[in-house]
Amino acid sequence: MRVTIHRGQNQIGGNCIEISSSQVRIILDIGDELPEINADKSERVIPDVPDLFLSSLDTEKPIDAIFISHMHGDHIGLINEIRKDIPVYMGKYAFRIWDVIREFTNQPKTHNPIHYVLNEKPVTIKDITVTPFLIDHSVFDAYSFLIESEGERIFYTGDFRCHGFAKKYTIAIQTNPLLKDIDTLLIEGTNLYKDEYIAKPEYDISKDAVDIMNNTSGNVFVLQSSANIARMQAIYNAAKQTKRILLVDIFTANILYGLPRILPNPFTFDDVFLFFPMALTEKAINEKPHLFKPFGKFKIATEELHNRRDMVILIRESMIYEVLKRIKTDGACLIYSKWNGHKEEYKTTQFLKNFEEVIDLHTSGHADISTIKEFVTALNPNTIIPIHTTRPEKYIELFGEKVKI
Repeated sequence: MRVTIHRGQNQIGGNCIEISSSQVRIILDIGDELPEINADKSERVIPDVPDLFLSSLDTEKPIDAIFISHMHGDHIGLINEIRKDIPVYMGKYAFRIWDVIREFTNQPKTHNPIHYVLNEKPVTIKDITVTPFLIDHSVFDAYSFLIESEGERIFYTGDFRCHGFAKKYTIAIQTNPLLKDIDTLLIEGTNLYKDEYIAKPEYDISKDAVDIMNNTSGNVFVLQSSANIARMQAIYNAAKQTKRILLVDIFTANILYGLPRILPNPFTFDDVFLFFPMALTEKAINEKPHLFKPFGKFKIATEELHNRRDMVILIRESMIYEVLKRIKTDGACLIYSKWNGHKEEYKTTQFLKNFEEVIDLHTSGHADISTIKEFVTALNPNTIIPIHTTRPEKYIELFGEKVKI
C-alpha cells in the first residue's frame, strides 16, 4: 500500500491522509485547519487531492471511501467540500454529535452516504480491509483504524490518549496480539513539544472539581466544550458527590439526546436539568422546533434558575446574559475547563472578566510522551510516520531509524 499525507504531518489538525492499493483509494480524515493555523489566510485551504473535493481534478481511479476517526472539526471539518457520491464511514454517536453542531450552526446537511462503523468490525472494500478500534480521546466515539491489504498492515491512531474514562480502549489496542508488529504506524504527536508534561487523569479532574464545589458557597459555572462528554461526566460525578444539580443548555441537551442513556442527561437523570439561553431567539426556535419543543418538559423552572445556589452550570461565552441577569453569581466561581490558548480570544477574555474567581481545571485530549512510548512499544511497528504534530523530529529522538518524516 502507498501512504500519502496530503496534510497534517507538520501541523496540529487538518488531517487528510490517503492510503491506496492496486485497486482502492481511501481517505483517513478530512480535517479543516485549526484557527491558529489558518489565522493569516483569507479563506479556508483545501488540500490538493484528486477526486476528493468538489474542486478536485478527476483521475481514472476515484476515491472509494472516507473514514473519519472522530468528530472534531480538524478531522471532519471539510465534509461539506467533498464529492457527494463518496461513502463516509464513522461512528454513529460521532455523527450524531456532528449533526447537532451542524444544525445549531446552520451548516448545510451532509448528503454523502453515511455508514456507521462498530468496534473491531471489519469493513472490506475490494482489496482493502479497514477495522475500526475505539480509542480514548476527549470526544465521544473516537476510533483508530487498522488498514490491511496485500499482506501489509497499517495502523492509524487518529487522536488518542490513555488518561480518560475510555482508557480501557487504548489499553485493549496495546494488548491485542493481532496488532503486534505492525508494518506502518501513523501516530499523532500533539504533545511532543511538552517534554516534562504528564497528563492529569480525567478521574483526578473529577476529584479536584469536588474540592472546588465543596469550597464554593454559590453556584459553580463550568466553561467547557459541549462535545467533551468525558469532561461532562467528570463534572457530573463531582456535582453528584457534592449534592448539586447539573444544568445544561438546550444545545448540550440535543447532543446528549443522541447518546447512550448511561451518560448524564436531563431525560433520565433526576439531578440533571436544562435551560434555554436567551441568545436563542424566538425566530431560531420557530425555524427549528424539533431542536427545542420536545425538551420543554425537562426545563428547570424560571424561579429555580434565578434563585438556586447549588447548581453546576455548563456554560459557553455566548451565555453572558445568563451570567449577568438570570443566575445568581454571588459566592460563585467559574471552572475554566478548556485549552488555555482560548483565553487569548477576545470573546473568552471578555467573558472571564465577569467572574471574581476563575479556576483552571483541564487535561489534554492527547497522549503525553510516556503514553506515546508505551503505545509504540506495544505495537512494535517497522515504520513510524508522525502526524498531527509540530515536532515530528521528536519521534526520531525517541525511536530512531524507524521514523519516516
